[in-house]
Amino acid sequence: ALVLALSGWVDAGGSGTGAADFLAAGGTELVRFNSDAIFDYRANRPTIRFRDGRMQEVEWPALTMYHRTVGERDLLVLVGNEPDFKWKAFASAVVDLMDQLGSELIVTIGAVPAAVPHTYPPPVMMTASSDELVGSDDVALGDDLDVPGAAVNVVADAAVQRGKGTIGYWAQIPHYVNDHYHAGVLALIRRLALRLELDLDTTDLVEKSAEQSAEINELISSRPENEAHVQKLEMLTEEGRLASGDELAAEIERFLSDG
Repeated sequence: ALVLALSGWVDAGGSGTGAADFLAAGGTELVRFNSDAIFDYRANRPTIRFRDGRMQEVEWPALTMYHRTVGERDLLVLVGNEPDFKWKAFASAVVDLMDQLGSELIVTIGAVPAAVPHTYPPPVMMTASSDELVGSDDVALGDDLDVPGAAVNVVADAAVQRGKGTIGYWAQIPHYVNDHYHAGVLALIRRLALRLELDLDTTDLVEKSAEQSAEINELISSRPENEAHVQKLEMLTEEGRLASGDELAAEIERFLSDG
């Protein structure tokens, strides 16, 4: 399987790329895309590292494919900055690589902002290219939903056109969390581990998620209006109410306009 996550609006809280980085850790780098061909450096600026007043390093935006073996499962993980240019050519290149490396399934992962509380595990929606790929534990997106496209969607579409299976897992993270969201990473990793039968040690992610939740609790408790909002979200969650397609679209539009 190829697991794909790219930065961008569909990576709210860095949950998708965080999960992909977790999967790729300790793996072997197979492919690095030519950054000059696909990035606008004014939008994806390199990081310049100064030490003791001297420029030591230029860290360019990267898009890299790794290979990692987890138990008996071979994984390809493609993670990095979302390309600014040539999405169609990029998607075709990714599917070509899948053909060369014998991969017939692509799993796209990411996260979207939603009206959910940080006090509960993030819900994970699932999309698939066919009903046969929907697992018994998956919560498939059932509503109609029109949202701005992302490069991961273009790659998935190119894979379908070549006869490959595609599934997507999308964590819903609290719309009021702007930092890297560890609970979102953990939710995606757990879903991937279940679907791909991976034995992964998530102890560190669990600890980081708990620490971050405590920090958010402290911040929210200092403002009664925010505390009341979270309590309302908790009540909706306890009632088992999931956001509709229209509500998700509205939250995403708000998220993008704020960005």
